[in-house]
Amino acid sequence: MTKQANQNILAQDIMQTDVITVAPTDSLQETMTIMTENHVTGLPVIDSKSRCVGVVTAGDILNFEQEHAEFAQEANSDMARHFDPERQRWESVRVSAFALEEFAEVPVSEVMTRELISVGPTASATEVAQLMLDKDIHRVLVLDANQRLFGIIVAFDFVGLWADFKSRA
Repeated sequence: MTKQANQNILAQDIMQTDVITVAPTDSLQETMTIMTENHVTGLPVIDSKSRCVGVVTAGDILNFEQEHAEFAQEANSDMARHFDPERQRWESVRVSAFALEEFAEVPVSEVMTRELISVGPTASATEVAQLMLDKDIHRVLVLDANQRLFGIIVAFDFVGLWADFKSRA
């Protein structure tokens, strides 16, 4: 794909608009269920005023559980491996059955990442890709000036863009 062609493609052209979201008050258990059912590893967090206030990832939840489990060294504790897409590597975390139950009702607001990495809808695909590389992430939110969610772009969207370009060549 030429750089010029890439400059003509905008975030709004490649973003996913049917985005599954959670609220800051949703529980970790609800959030994990939504992620599992929809085969996603991260969800934008939208407040009651329809503003994006954070992102919660499977890694955030596992790390929270690991950091807060009082009984993580119990006999019922096992190590779980999960792929951290932001870091592009597998990580091991200690998982306690007790801790998973204990933290099930913790609200998303206690775990979510509040630093939003986003672009506007008219950002070029090149800008989005460079931001993903610079920040070592695989999802970028597409927001307006008032933090309202237009869509999301994930690394896989660039695979689709590349495949579409190659099929037209």
